[in-house]
Amino acid sequence: MRRIVVVVAVATIVGCTPALSPEVLKTYQDRTLYTCCNLHQQGGVVSDANYYDGAVVPLGSTVHVESAARSSVTVTADGTKLTLSQDYGRDQESFQQYLDKILVPDDPKQRLASYSRAVQDAIREGRVEKGMTKEQVLMSLGYPPTHRTASTSANDWTYWYNHWVTYRVVFDDTGKVSNVIGRPAPTQDQPIPQEVPKAKPTPAAKKRR
Repeated sequence: MRRIVVVVAVATIVGCTPALSPEVLKTYQDRTLYTCCNLHQQGGVVSDANYYDGAVVPLGSTVHVESAARSSVTVTADGTKLTLSQDYGRDQESFQQYLDKILVPDDPKQRLASYSRAVQDAIREGRVEKGMTKEQVLMSLGYPPTHRTASTSANDWTYWYNHWVTYRVVFDDTGKVSNVIGRPAPTQDQPIPQEVPKAKPTPAAKKRR
Protein backbone atom coordinates (compact mmCIF):
# COMPACT_ATOMS: atom_id res chain seq x y z
CA MET A 1 0.00 0.00 0.00
CA ARG A 2 1.34 3.39 -0.95
CA ARG A 3 1.71 5.79 1.88
CA ILE A 4 -0.09 9.04 1.26
CA VAL A 5 1.70 11.96 2.83
CA VAL A 6 -0.49 14.91 3.61
CA VAL A 7 1.39 18.16 3.75
CA VAL A 8 -0.29 20.85 5.76
CA ALA A 9 0.69 24.35 4.66
CA VAL A 10 0.50 27.13 7.12
CA ALA A 11 -0.94 30.12 5.32
CA THR A 12 0.45 33.52 5.96
CA ILE A 13 -2.24 35.99 6.63
CA VAL A 14 -1.64 38.95 4.35
CA GLY A 15 -2.92 42.43 4.86
CA CYS A 16 -3.73 42.21 8.57
CA THR A 17 -0.99 44.57 9.67
CA PRO A 18 -2.03 48.10 10.62
CA ALA A 19 -1.95 50.81 7.99
CA LEU A 20 0.82 52.62 9.86
CA SER A 21 3.69 51.30 11.94
CA PRO A 22 3.63 52.27 15.64
CA GLU A 23 6.47 54.73 15.04
CA VAL A 24 4.74 56.46 12.11
CA LEU A 25 1.38 56.39 13.89
CA LYS A 26 2.92 58.27 16.81
CA THR A 27 4.08 61.07 14.50
CA TYR A 28 0.41 61.62 13.57
CA GLN A 29 -0.83 61.28 17.14
CA ASP A 30 1.62 63.93 18.34
CA ARG A 31 0.32 66.59 15.94
CA THR A 32 -2.82 68.63 15.50
CA LEU A 33 -3.98 68.24 11.91
CA TYR A 34 -6.79 69.67 9.79
CA THR A 35 -9.04 68.30 7.08
CA CYS A 36 -7.70 69.57 3.76
CA CYS A 37 -11.13 69.92 2.29
CA ASN A 38 -14.78 69.02 2.68
CA LEU A 39 -15.01 65.30 3.41
CA HIS A 40 -18.16 63.18 3.51
CA GLN A 41 -18.87 60.43 6.00
CA GLN A 42 -21.41 57.66 5.92
CA GLY A 43 -22.07 55.87 9.20
CA GLY A 44 -18.93 57.35 10.71
CA VAL A 45 -16.68 56.25 7.82
CA VAL A 46 -14.90 58.56 5.39
CA SER A 47 -13.97 56.47 2.34
CA ASP A 48 -11.40 57.57 -0.23
CA ALA A 49 -14.35 57.51 -2.66
CA ASN A 50 -15.67 60.49 -0.61
CA TYR A 51 -19.27 59.90 -1.73
CA TYR A 52 -20.92 63.31 -1.98
CA ASP A 53 -24.23 62.23 -0.47
CA GLY A 54 -22.65 61.58 2.92
CA ALA A 55 -22.73 63.96 5.87
CA VAL A 56 -20.18 66.77 5.56
CA VAL A 57 -16.99 67.01 7.61
CA PRO A 58 -16.06 70.64 6.85
CA LEU A 59 -12.62 71.66 5.63
CA GLY A 60 -10.39 72.90 8.41
CA SER A 61 -11.90 70.58 11.01
CA THR A 62 -9.37 69.94 13.78
CA VAL A 63 -8.29 66.30 13.68
CA HIS A 64 -6.51 64.09 16.21
CA VAL A 65 -5.40 60.62 15.08
CA GLU A 66 -6.09 57.94 17.68
CA SER A 67 -5.34 54.47 16.30
CA ALA A 68 -4.61 52.55 13.10
CA ALA A 69 -6.03 49.39 11.58
CA ARG A 70 -5.70 47.79 8.17
CA SER A 71 -5.94 50.60 5.57
CA SER A 72 -7.71 52.89 8.02
CA VAL A 73 -7.25 55.11 11.03
CA THR A 74 -9.61 56.20 13.78
CA VAL A 75 -9.67 59.95 14.41
CA THR A 76 -11.68 62.60 16.15
CA ALA A 77 -12.63 65.56 13.94
CA ASP A 78 -13.94 68.50 15.95
CA GLY A 79 -14.99 66.02 18.63
CA THR A 80 -16.67 63.50 16.29
CA LYS A 81 -15.12 60.02 16.08
CA LEU A 82 -14.57 58.87 12.49
CA THR A 83 -12.77 56.18 10.53
CA LEU A 84 -10.73 57.27 7.50
CA SER A 85 -10.57 54.31 5.14
CA GLN A 86 -8.68 53.72 1.89
CA ASP A 87 -11.01 51.36 0.05
CA TYR A 88 -10.23 51.88 -3.63
CA GLY A 89 -6.90 53.58 -4.32
CA ARG A 90 -4.46 51.11 -2.77
CA ASP A 91 -2.86 50.26 -6.12
CA GLN A 92 -2.23 53.91 -6.93
CA GLU A 93 -0.85 55.25 -3.64
CA SER A 94 0.14 54.10 -0.18
CA PHE A 95 -2.16 54.63 2.77
CA GLN A 96 0.26 57.17 4.20
CA GLN A 97 0.19 59.14 0.93
CA TYR A 98 -3.60 59.15 1.08
CA LEU A 99 -3.59 60.25 4.71
CA ASP A 100 -1.10 63.06 4.06
CA LYS A 101 -3.37 64.44 1.34
CA ILE A 102 -6.47 64.75 3.46
CA LEU A 103 -4.93 65.58 6.85
CA VAL A 104 -2.75 68.66 6.61
CA PRO A 105 -0.67 70.58 9.18
CA ASP A 106 -1.99 74.05 8.28
CA ASP A 107 -5.59 75.18 8.60
CA PRO A 108 -6.94 75.65 5.03
CA LYS A 109 -9.50 78.19 6.24
CA GLN A 110 -6.71 80.77 6.12
CA ARG A 111 -6.29 80.12 2.40
CA LEU A 112 -10.06 80.07 1.93
CA ALA A 113 -10.29 83.61 3.29
CA SER A 114 -8.13 84.88 0.40
CA TYR A 115 -10.73 83.93 -2.23
CA SER A 116 -13.62 86.02 -3.50
CA ARG A 117 -16.85 85.84 -1.54
CA ALA A 118 -18.52 83.84 -4.33
CA VAL A 119 -15.76 81.24 -4.26
CA GLN A 120 -15.82 81.04 -0.47
CA ASP A 121 -19.58 80.45 -0.51
CA ALA A 122 -19.26 77.73 -3.16
CA ILE A 123 -16.57 75.91 -1.18
CA ARG A 124 -18.46 76.11 2.10
CA GLU A 125 -21.54 74.73 0.33
CA GLY A 126 -19.50 71.98 -1.35
CA ARG A 127 -20.21 73.18 -4.89
CA VAL A 128 -18.11 73.21 -8.05
CA GLU A 129 -18.69 76.00 -10.57
CA LYS A 130 -17.16 77.07 -13.85
CA GLY A 131 -14.11 79.25 -13.35
CA MET A 132 -12.96 77.63 -10.10
CA THR A 133 -9.30 76.59 -9.90
CA LYS A 134 -8.07 73.08 -9.16
CA GLU A 135 -7.09 74.12 -5.65
CA GLN A 136 -10.57 75.49 -5.02
CA VAL A 137 -12.24 72.34 -6.37
CA LEU A 138 -10.06 70.19 -4.11
CA MET A 139 -11.10 72.24 -1.09
CA SER A 140 -14.77 72.02 -2.05
CA LEU A 141 -15.05 68.40 -3.23
CA GLY A 142 -11.95 66.72 -1.82
CA TYR A 143 -9.60 64.59 -3.89
CA PRO A 144 -11.07 62.52 -6.72
CA PRO A 145 -10.62 58.78 -6.07
CA THR A 146 -7.25 57.76 -7.51
CA HIS A 147 -8.47 54.50 -9.08
CA ARG A 148 -10.35 56.64 -11.63
CA THR A 149 -8.28 59.83 -11.54
CA ALA A 150 -4.67 58.82 -11.01
CA SER A 151 -3.31 62.37 -10.84
CA THR A 152 -4.75 65.82 -10.25
CA SER A 153 -2.45 67.09 -13.00
CA ALA A 154 -5.03 65.63 -15.42
CA ASN A 155 -7.73 67.97 -16.70
CA ASP A 156 -10.59 65.50 -16.28
CA TRP A 157 -11.51 64.33 -12.77
CA THR A 158 -14.13 61.72 -11.88
CA TYR A 159 -16.08 61.98 -8.61
CA TRP A 160 -18.74 59.78 -6.98
CA TYR A 161 -22.02 61.47 -6.13
CA ASN A 162 -23.20 58.27 -4.46
CA HIS A 163 -22.41 54.55 -4.71
CA TRP A 164 -23.86 54.34 -8.23
CA VAL A 165 -23.56 57.74 -9.89
CA THR A 166 -20.40 59.53 -11.01
CA TYR A 167 -19.83 62.96 -12.50
CA ARG A 168 -16.80 64.61 -14.09
CA VAL A 169 -15.13 67.95 -13.52
CA VAL A 170 -13.32 69.17 -16.63
CA PHE A 171 -10.64 71.88 -16.58
CA ASP A 172 -9.33 74.07 -19.39
CA ASP A 173 -5.65 74.63 -20.16
CA THR A 174 -5.43 77.36 -17.54
CA GLY A 175 -6.52 74.95 -14.80
CA LYS A 176 -10.02 76.36 -14.31
CA VAL A 177 -13.30 74.46 -14.46
CA SER A 178 -14.78 74.58 -17.95
CA ASN A 179 -17.54 71.99 -17.53
CA VAL A 180 -19.25 69.67 -15.07
CA ILE A 181 -20.51 66.54 -16.84
CA GLY A 182 -23.12 64.19 -15.41
CA ARG A 183 -26.06 64.62 -13.05
CA PRO A 184 -26.70 64.79 -10.22
CA ALA A 185 -23.63 66.90 -9.47
CA PRO A 186 -23.04 69.62 -6.86
CA THR A 187 -23.20 72.59 -9.22
CA GLN A 188 -25.49 75.45 -10.16
CA ASP A 189 -23.77 75.81 -13.57
CA GLN A 190 -22.94 79.42 -12.84
CA PRO A 191 -19.57 80.99 -13.77
CA ILE A 192 -17.95 82.18 -10.59
CA PRO A 193 -16.06 85.47 -10.18
CA GLN A 194 -12.54 85.16 -8.83
CA GLU A 195 -11.92 88.84 -8.12
CA VAL A 196 -11.49 89.70 -4.48
CA PRO A 197 -13.09 93.10 -3.80
CA LYS A 198 -10.49 95.69 -2.88
CA ALA A 199 -10.86 97.29 0.51
CA LYS A 200 -12.15 100.81 0.39
CA PRO A 201 -9.48 103.39 1.22
CA THR A 202 -9.71 104.79 4.69
CA PRO A 203 -10.66 108.47 4.56
CA ALA A 204 -7.82 110.74 5.59
CA ALA A 205 -8.31 112.40 8.93
CA LYS A 206 -9.32 116.03 8.67
CA LYS A 207 -6.71 118.44 9.77
CA ARG A 208 -7.55 120.37 12.84
CA ARG A 209 -7.46 124.12 12.49
